[in-house]
Amino acid sequence: MERITDEQVSQLARFVAARIPDAVPLKGEARRAAVALRIAAYKQIAAVRYHRASSGAQVAETDLHAAASWNLLVAFADVWRDHPDFPADAAIETFEFDSESPLSPLDTHTADVAG
Repeated sequence: MERITDEQVSQLARFVAARIPDAVPLKGEARRAAVALRIAAYKQIAAVRYHRASSGAQVAETDLHAAASWNLLVAFADVWRDHPDFPADAAIETFEFDSESPLSPLDTHTADVAG
């Protein structure tokens, strides 16, 4: 999280929030989807900002959660990668993972030991 600047956080948060439609005029499933996306995005933004405002021992405790939240926010933004305002310089991931199997570790040594 250290390599991500406050401006990148703000830029990505603004971009994602601007892409999620306002739920008020929507009806039914579309409204629920918009509300769910907004809640999920805002929770990720809040986790990143909380981590960045933390100090001392709190930072160590919130680092993994903040990195995961940031990566999810980047994934939200990636839905609109072809948008002309896509903030490519802000949409960087904090750690690598296999997009085909994100819950599997990239370390192939573990697979060799188990096999």
